[in-house]
Amino acid sequence: MDQFQFLSNHEYSKYVPLVQDAISIIEYQYAYLYGIDELADRLEVTKHHLIRTFAAGTGISPGKYLVDVRIHHAKTMLQSCVDTPLEIIAGACGYSCGNYFCKAFKKQTGLTPSEYARAFRRSSVQAKTDPLLEKLYL
Repeated sequence: MDQFQFLSNHEYSKYVPLVQDAISIIEYQYAYLYGIDELADRLEVTKHHLIRTFAAGTGISPGKYLVDVRIHHAKTMLQSCVDTPLEIIAGACGYSCGNYFCKAFKKQTGLTPSEYARAFRRSSVQAKTDPLLEKLYL
């Protein structure tokens, strides 16, 4: 269902050290990272140098990658944390408020977080009640 692939799962060593460090910080600290300005400060480079180097090495901007990582984790939480309020999921994924999280999620996926969760639950229920699948597991 989710086509997202972490950059660290690809030939990580082919990236220059700056890009490797940026990927690591984004992937492991996405929930605490305020944005690309903070990332550049942590890496002790200018924002423009970070964006230029990251995009040249990976093909996407660090801002886009940060959003991709956050939305990937949000999808995972929406699938597994059925009764968790959106504000909690938003905060856990690095968004300061639920409204902005919903806007970013819809822009990225085309669905609101609630719509995504309903669609996932519906597809999970259908997969569990599919007679062919039941025969395979019996």
